[in-house]
Amino acid sequence: NPLKDNVSLKKIKVLGLGGSGCNTISRLSALNLDSAELIAANTDSFSLSNCRAEKTILLGQNTTFGHGAGGDLQMGRKAAEESYRTIIECIQGSDLLFLTAGLGGGTGSGAIEIAARIAASLGILTISIVTLPFSFEAERRKTSAYEATIELQPFTNTLITIPNDRLVELTALNTPINTTLGMSDDILIKSIQGLSEILSNQGVMNIDFSHISKLMRSNGGTFISIGFGTGRERVASAIQEALAHPLLEPTPIHQAQGIIVKLTGDTRIEEIDSATAFLKEKAPEGVEILPVIEQKNYTDDQIMVSLILTGMGATPVQYPEEIVTESIKIHNKNEVPEIHENNPLYSKSLQNYDDELEVPAFLRRGYNLANQFK
Repeated sequence: NPLKDNVSLKKIKVLGLGGSGCNTISRLSALNLDSAELIAANTDSFSLSNCRAEKTILLGQNTTFGHGAGGDLQMGRKAAEESYRTIIECIQGSDLLFLTAGLGGGTGSGAIEIAARIAASLGILTISIVTLPFSFEAERRKTSAYEATIELQPFTNTLITIPNDRLVELTALNTPINTTLGMSDDILIKSIQGLSEILSNQGVMNIDFSHISKLMRSNGGTFISIGFGTGRERVASAIQEALAHPLLEPTPIHQAQGIIVKLTGDTRIEEIDSATAFLKEKAPEGVEILPVIEQKNYTDDQIMVSLILTGMGATPVQYPEEIVTESIKIHNKNEVPEIHENNPLYSKSLQNYDDELEVPAFLRRGYNLANQFK
């Protein structure tokens, strides 16, 4: 496992929310990804107890009483709001946070927005990777997923949506459902591996996290992946493998505003030039390309390429018109929802908190955190 040799000094955390998010955390745990701390959060206490995570959060004990959100997005949101202090304790100190959930149900759809709001209020770089329901699922689940996506997007630095229908297209008819759903973890795994490799600082040419953070914060969406290559054209092959993922639309490298590329292997000087030339040919003119090199002997003369592309756009999710209209109404409001005086959770004055940073966005009257990302 390359991650065991290159544990990053920076703190990468993965928070899975809801049943699907917790299943992802359990699958990641089996891979021993030592470079990332795995956290699971759910309203279903029984499901949470079976999750293999380093930390677990039972969301909304006084809202759902450990019985789940019943497919109600608003219930999932309220449960996460109730447990916001615990969420803060678990994600505070992260340099990069991955959020993952399957949208369409109650807990994942509602809680991931609150987690993203909290992360944004703490200034944590956040990448959200979510799955969208199968086309054969109920309209209610698809509507909840669309609403959740619209509400989540303003509060995360990067949002990656994976249609479950894409999983069906890539698997044989007799493939077990757990195996099919587990394929979506590959994007998250490659993102963690790519970032960890670039941050390992064991090479002859390195880059510090502050530079990476600046690129990711200022240039919009981020794409992170890895690829492997062998033979005479091993660098080009590895870059092409990193750029292409069967679950995603073609990577719009022509939109990239910053590129970090790390070559790991028995690298020759001409291959560094070859890598940058290959990327320059595909990227916009004048884009900043930063090479990172680590000498390591792989079997079969293999080379690994780790890529971070910033400033990436995305193919828009096709939302039903009535959902888009309702979302526009919500985002045109100048304030977050009013604090309810008869609700103990909301009635507490901001002056009662020792650290204003601990107050997530949904508790701040008249403060729209989405402006931070515009």
